[in-house]
Amino acid sequence: MNKYRSAVLALAVGAASLTVAACSAGTPAASSTASSSAAASPGITSYAPPTTGAPIPSQMLTVKGTLGSFPVPAAAKVGENISGGQSVIIVFGSIAPPDVARFYATALPQAGYTVTTNSLVSQGGQNGAIIMFNGHGYKGNIEAVNQVVGPNISGLGGQNVTTIVISPS
Repeated sequence: MNKYRSAVLALAVGAASLTVAACSAGTPAASSTASSSAAASPGITSYAPPTTGAPIPSQMLTVKGTLGSFPVPAAAKVGENISGGQSVIIVFGSIAPPDVARFYATALPQAGYTVTTNSLVSQGGQNGAIIMFNGHGYKGNIEAVNQVVGPNISGLGGQNVTTIVISPS
């Protein structure tokens, strides 16, 4: 059994809690301006990612399966790159959620994808980024968390971990 499988599941569960919180709060779309949705869902804040700052260097990661390659931040520590059926899962660490959101706001369109949602979400001490995209016959979700709920991910630790799930449209 792959040493990351249980860690990927734990991360997905933690990230899913942010996704559910974001959905109930009404995350802004990629073109939306910053907004607080605390009134809609107490304790949950959703806002647009920063749009300023130095460009984040990119690298094209050769991914498993039929996708070919996908952009990731050059400083990302890739811990998982797996294919299951037609889907691809990439897990990386070392990049804070606001930087993940800022990176993918430009890297995805440059790679020919359309960003449909890109927002930062905060609830209590948990902060994250949620990006949804499509293109090239695929759709995907990127979820970054500042702290993994549950056990640390082997080789990546428990802070600033990003999961990307890409599947055919």
